[in-house]
Amino acid sequence: MTQRQDSLLKLDYRRIEKDSARCGGQAVVGGTRLRVATVLTCYRQGMSIEEIVQQYPALKPSDVHDALAYAYDHIDEIEANLSDDDELAVKDPEPGSDPS
Repeated sequence: MTQRQDSLLKLDYRRIEKDSARCGGQAVVGGTRLRVATVLTCYRQGMSIEEIVQQYPALKPSDVHDALAYAYDHIDEIEANLSDDDELAVKDPEPGSDPS
């Protein structure tokens, strides 16, 4: 592999952080508590980059792009986070909801 090819494989997710003390160690957009999984969910539901930025004013378009790049490059990790969210929702429904 040439040096140029090697450098193309190294992606820098400048705005993505993982800290065990924040959001259970899940990947988040730096300086926020907004999880990468949340950004991916919005995008999968049909929201554009601009709509996601409008929904979450702390984000810039580059933050959303970094989050989506990270999500797709670490899809197993992010899918596991989303699956955990689904399991939690089933075990612990919204307060005031009818459990029947």
